[in-house]
Amino acid sequence: MSRPVITLTTDYGPASEHVGALHVALAAAAPDADRIDLAHDIAPGEIRWGAIVLARLVAMLPAAVHLAVVDPGVGGRRRAVAVATTSGGYLVGPDNGLLGLVSGIVGAVELQVPNDVPATFHGRDVFAPAAARLANGTPLHEVGVPIERARLVCPPMALVEARPGYLASEVALWDRFGNVQLLATGRELDAAFAFGDRVAIGTTPAVYAETFGDVDPGKVIIHTDSHGHVAIAVNRGDAVGLLGLRCGSRVEISG
Repeated sequence: MSRPVITLTTDYGPASEHVGALHVALAAAAPDADRIDLAHDIAPGEIRWGAIVLARLVAMLPAAVHLAVVDPGVGGRRRAVAVATTSGGYLVGPDNGLLGLVSGIVGAVELQVPNDVPATFHGRDVFAPAAARLANGTPLHEVGVPIERARLVCPPMALVEARPGYLASEVALWDRFGNVQLLATGRELDAAFAFGDRVAIGTTPAVYAETFGDVDPGKVIIHTDSHGHVAIAVNRGDAVGLLGLRCGSRVEISG
């Protein structure tokens, strides 16, 4: 029989002791489960960013138990939940939009928060114990109180404007290299521009290209990234710093 797998996705930061605390709690409660760190570099409190990354990563390992924590409202009115998916996997985390982009949810329960746990570390004290129970084979309905899966919160996703010669979208996330990903997809990019077009991002010149090396160092490209979204990059540079972008920034690209 294969070993159960628990994955971890958080905004705690890769070097944070909070990540270690999650591993300790999971190791103690589910010693037979393998644990995989998927991502701990979600920008602090950026729920939509976390939801996008989580949905991608869950699809790569659908039958696992996925523990996810991007939870700026910890201790507040948001619910703590666990959900089951059509693939036989589970997700555990706050019902604040973080889990809302994962497809195939077939059941959901609300987790009870014990009165004697601190209000600010539900990752360790609420979500990790629930994830461990699911990894150990406990049925979902025994982990919490059943709720309607349709009531789960989804993150706000701004509309994309795409027409010949113009594309407008919001920044979804960026990486440590300074590459920026937009909510717009490659299909919408192709509806606005032709490959090789010279465009402007605000007042900054750019080229619709395939990869970084298609332009000289320091020059800007727009391209379709490995996830199918429109991305902005600077060859050997930092698009975030150059353009002054933040998560949620509106970007307008014109021909």
